[in-house]
Amino acid sequence: MRARIAGFSAAALLLAACTEGGVAPKVSDWTDAPSREVPPVSPTDVLGEEDVAARPPAAEVPVVGEPMPAPLTGHAEVVETGSRGLSDVSQVDVDLTLTGVRGKGTVEVEFVSPTGHPYERRTSVVVGKPEVPRTLRFSLPVAGTTVATSAMSGTWQVRFLFDGAPLTTAAFTLEP
Repeated sequence: MRARIAGFSAAALLLAACTEGGVAPKVSDWTDAPSREVPPVSPTDVLGEEDVAARPPAAEVPVVGEPMPAPLTGHAEVVETGSRGLSDVSQVDVDLTLTGVRGKGTVEVEFVSPTGHPYERRTSVVVGKPEVPRTLRFSLPVAGTTVATSAMSGTWQVRFLFDGAPLTTAAFTLEP
């Protein structure tokens, strides 16, 4: 067994000392490469065979010195109506204020019952400019619905998504 280990060690040592053409290979990293300018190639037209009209529009690149546009943010707030009893509330309104909307997007709202199960989901398309805040109102009907007839009292969650990505949440409580 010792002879076998010694043989493997000797072979490894011999291979480590190998050279090609009498010159030991040089170990280098990427900083040793000479610097030269290479023109960028369009990622959609590597072979140069694509029609210019078929190319996607160029991404917006901020000009040097200009501030970056604000990221998309959302703030949800339950509109207070005073009473929160199931027999007194006709609906619960939730306002979603969006800032930083660029162009067109889809807002989804999901009302989650106190048991943790999704109760109702709706979508709305929003069009906006990054510098102009947008406010959307979503309402959950209570009077005359399953919420009231099944006595679905407790704390409800409201989840908002923008183009499928989680945005913000809110909560409200309906008392028995």
